Amino acid sequence: MHKTTNAMRHLDSLRIIAACAVVILHYSDYFKELPTGRIIIAHVWHFNLFVDLFFVVSGFVIARQYHDDVGDGPAIGRFLWRRIARIYPLHLATLTFYIGIAFALSLGIAHTDNPGRYSFSDLPAQFLLLHAFVGERLTFNFPSWSLSAEMFCYLLFPLIVALTLQRKVLIIALVALSALANSIWAATMDTLPWSEWINLGGAFRAVPAFSLGIACSLYRDQIARWPATRGALISTLVAFILFGSWLTPMAALVAVYVIAVLAIQLDCSGRDTLLSMLTLDRFAPLTYSSYMLHMPIATVVITLDSRLMLFASPDAKLILAPVSIIILGIVSVLSYRYFETPSRRYLTDLYDRRFVKPVAAPISHREIA
Repeated sequence: MHKTTNAMRHLDSLRIIAACAVVILHYSDYFKELPTGRIIIAHVWHFNLFVDLFFVVSGFVIARQYHDDVGDGPAIGRFLWRRIARIYPLHLATLTFYIGIAFALSLGIAHTDNPGRYSFSDLPAQFLLLHAFVGERLTFNFPSWSLSAEMFCYLLFPLIVALTLQRKVLIIALVALSALANSIWAATMDTLPWSEWINLGGAFRAVPAFSLGIACSLYRDQIARWPATRGALISTLVAFILFGSWLTPMAALVAVYVIAVLAIQLDCSGRDTLLSMLTLDRFAPLTYSSYMLHMPIATVVITLDSRLMLFASPDAKLILAPVSIIILGIVSVLSYRYFETPSRRYLTDLYDRRFVKPVAAPISHREIA
């Protein structure tokens, strides 16, 4: 298994933990008619906020890598293309899978209890990654709404860089103002708390978290000097996982932000903790694969198998959840190695050959002579 850089041991560990939490949340929904399933759902609803942890990590990583490298049009274009090359191939593959199911449903070959999930009218937004703005509902591979939100943040990133190059402190103002704007909109328009915005408003939900990640990157030298409380990260993370369902949605969101900042502080200061010594970061490259593929796997294994197989008791079909997780792990490895990585490299090289001018090699005195 590929091992990630030691510079992000805690953040990378959190990424794979967050991905696993999202899988548990979504898989539990398949068993909501069972007492066991209802108990699980009641205690893991807050796992949906781990998506916001992804937004914080994304802002931190993107700023650390690209903050000084998006200063002109060609650089911005290359940055955006690299992000598309990373997220779009797997999004398109999973979307195609569900489009196939939608056609089967429209032809009467298959049947579903949730026809709204396969609305062809939502396809333009899906293809253009706009479904965190104008998605009719959660459709097709519905976790992909966060890709739309991410893409919105990527488009904002060059503007944020231009602001922070003038005055770095403006990134703090952006975190506060974006959170305040979301709160005012939610209150005046009587919507759900903005921590629950998904297909309508999910892009704006991501901005405070993404901006927080950028802020942590820009102030990482100062953050590294913060006094560290031994065990703060692991205790906060465990407490959130076990008892976060008792919090309000907004309080749970703040808890996720705190967990992310604690991890960033540890990585910036280079400290080891129990979490980093577990070496979960080695699985971090599979985060995106497992996040995008867990619903297609569930569609095949849990939905279809529960209809085709006869179980001794209703609770017996719970066995399909661990089976799906095992298959997901295998498919995620194959996807990362043999689909996502080659696709990203191909698309990146294609752009570089077309738009990036090669740097001429210096002419030696011998060649001049």
